[in-house]
Amino acid sequence: MSAPSRNPLVLGAGASALALAAALVWLGWPADSPIDAASGVAVLSGPAPGLPGRAAGMAGGDGTVEPARLFELGAAGDLRIDLDTKAALDMIVADLGTHPSADALARLEHSLRSGLPREAAEQALALVHGYRAYAAALAKSAASQAPPRDASEMRALLAQDSALQRAHFDPDTAQALFGVQEAYSRYAVEAQAIDSDPRLSALDKARQRHALRAALPPEVVELEPGLSPRTSEMELRVAEVRDQGGTAAQVQAIRTQYLGKEAAVSMGEMEAQTTQWAERYAAFRKQKNELLASSPADPAAVVDKLLAQHFSAEELPGVRAYDRQAGR
Repeated sequence: MSAPSRNPLVLGAGASALALAAALVWLGWPADSPIDAASGVAVLSGPAPGLPGRAAGMAGGDGTVEPARLFELGAAGDLRIDLDTKAALDMIVADLGTHPSADALARLEHSLRSGLPREAAEQALALVHGYRAYAAALAKSAASQAPPRDASEMRALLAQDSALQRAHFDPDTAQALFGVQEAYSRYAVEAQAIDSDPRLSALDKARQRHALRAALPPEVVELEPGLSPRTSEMELRVAEVRDQGGTAAQVQAIRTQYLGKEAAVSMGEMEAQTTQWAERYAAFRKQKNELLASSPADPAAVVDKLLAQHFSAEELPGVRAYDRQAGR
């Protein structure tokens, strides 16, 4: 059993087109393509909910992990159920596959019964079977409908997934396993709705994002410092200064106060890169619309040629995904 790789979090100001993609990945939808930091979103470094925490360091030299070692005991000797438990279940269910053999199931049961106290082993087995049923139901649901196109459809999908979770687990277990992931997903949806609302000024958006982040559970904030109250306060102060016509030096001074000089410089450089990317994309999109309006014989070839004029080969997967999302 190999530990899965970590995925980036995608959130924050400017994530209007791809914030939904992050939540979709967490919900089990297949990723459309790599999400590029230059495409107007901030790719952050924290582990996404559902990915290994304590489990990540338990692989042996050959990358294998004993299933029993993926679970942690509580003070009473029963299982401690939390976000890392979900990571353990993801690893076990992925390793079993869709149609596990009787031998594979027997090896799993032996590992859990020999490596955990009896009560904890029974809990772990029940969780594995429940999670397999939930994963199958989620895959069936995802296969029967298209990914959501906007915040309203995403809210409906979250409600549907929440119902699936509670159909397979009691409320306390469902909250322990999925609560952090669900809280972030709901945050991502609402942040996307704020960012894409043309009626809001930049300052209005910053104020609403600040209020949204203030309501996040501490467990979500612990996973990503970019969601911390201090960072959110800094972003709000920057928006206020810019709304008042402040200079780049004033913005940099605020960031330095909160982050230190080196991190503030790095953030400024990243922001400049994002702005430059957005300008290139806007120019590409304008030319694309003009060319397609002339009804070329091979529209796909025209778009491919135009993409190559504006973006490097490394940027193409990300910009194609962004363009598909923006065009919906």
